[in-house]
Amino acid sequence: MKIELKSREGSVYKKLCSSVSEANSDAELIVPDSLEDILRILSCRHQCRIREKNVSQDAVSVSGEIDVTVMYIPETGDGVRVVGTTVPFEISFSAPGADSTSSAVTKLLALTADAKAVNPRKISITTSTVMELSCYKYSDMCWFEPPESVPDKLFFKTSELKCKSIVLVSEKTLSVEDELEAPEQLSGGDFVKAFSSISLGGSEVIGTKLVVKGTAEIEALYLVSGAPQSAHFSLPFSQLFTLPDDCIDPEVIACDMITGQYFEAFDGKLSADIRAAIEIICLQEHNRSYICDAYSCKKELALSGSELSCLTGISTISVSCPVTLSYNSDYGAETVIAAAVNASCPEISETEVLIPVTAELIYKDREGALRSCKLRGKAQYLPEGGRRPDKIHVASVTVSASAKGDSLSADICVVVSARYLDYTDINMICEVDETELERERPNAALYMCRCADGDLWTLAKKYGSDTEIIKQINEIEEVPSDRLLLIPVV
Repeated sequence: MKIELKSREGSVYKKLCSSVSEANSDAELIVPDSLEDILRILSCRHQCRIREKNVSQDAVSVSGEIDVTVMYIPETGDGVRVVGTTVPFEISFSAPGADSTSSAVTKLLALTADAKAVNPRKISITTSTVMELSCYKYSDMCWFEPPESVPDKLFFKTSELKCKSIVLVSEKTLSVEDELEAPEQLSGGDFVKAFSSISLGGSEVIGTKLVVKGTAEIEALYLVSGAPQSAHFSLPFSQLFTLPDDCIDPEVIACDMITGQYFEAFDGKLSADIRAAIEIICLQEHNRSYICDAYSCKKELALSGSELSCLTGISTISVSCPVTLSYNSDYGAETVIAAAVNASCPEISETEVLIPVTAELIYKDREGALRSCKLRGKAQYLPEGGRRPDKIHVASVTVSASAKGDSLSADICVVVSARYLDYTDINMICEVDETELERERPNAALYMCRCADGDLWTLAKKYGSDTEIIKQINEIEEVPSDRLLLIPVV
């Protein structure tokens, strides 16, 4: 006879899959007839825009564009010229179990672009885009507890587990607009291009709303007296998400994507319009009571269980990983004019994480001519306690550069965000079948046993007894260790 257990049902988001994919694109940039021939490439900057994300059966695709801006020195050697192009890309992910009802959370892990002069009128552009996908689907879950009415001499053992479940996966678009005052040192300069990114800060719950805060980071590039200079701006924003009714104090994981931007310079000001998408995952802690064992003093039991791996802890740490790179110029180095840096995907091993970085410096040589160089190296992160992080990405990367004599130096600071997950494996009883066969009972009616480890349940199950009766007969509230106890057969 099957025992009707009490069923606790609910719905949560379950993670279907996680993967990383890369798209490589090539393009050719032809110098317009209105501009001079190329003497040498000075700099190549890039900006990614996500245009579309499609979730289909067992697959997810993300498409967008990369704006590539190239600065070069013309054959006349006079000043700097700027050309640009847009390179489309599409990244495909395999997503087993996904369909149109699934939610896909994507994150840009690395973006690189390189420009080489094929001839004085043509530039070859190579780009690489690396993204991470996590796919989720809303589904039902079920836990079992002992029934309200328990048959005679049938006992259940329950345990409590504090676990975390995903209660919300959502995406919202935002727009950040403002008019920015250009710094005085850029007065009279020609605006070239602006590059934006989203920096996510904290979050807070206000009523039924989750407020995610952050800033839009802008680097505006100008040509002043024929040399590139940049200005940096930060625009704060907040984005509202509606929480489920039972979500009170969620843990929030957020990622961002730039979807569009527009900049216009006029009268010493810069008009900015940035569009982005914020994706969040909210986790809520729950106390789950479940059946971990059962026995009957009178009949044999058949127990069916399911093994579950439950998320019980999540921690994210941010660590600064500095690295200093140097370069010796054959032309001498008088001063650094501009510096930019980007990081590639982390290389993860069992003992360390290495983050490849590339710094691009524009400097004046000893003759006063503009030149550029690239410095490559790797920053190092050592995971805590030798644990391998579940996910790791570069939160930010900054560079400070200087020149002295023939040497150029770049101090790079990579901020790494590492996420660690803790899981607990449980065996949950989900079906109890009481057979008609009488359980083989001990001959004696009373036993005396030493309880060495305080586990009354095992003794009661072995001899067909009841833990509460054992406590009453031995006049104890708590089970002492290493003591002889009377065990009655019930």
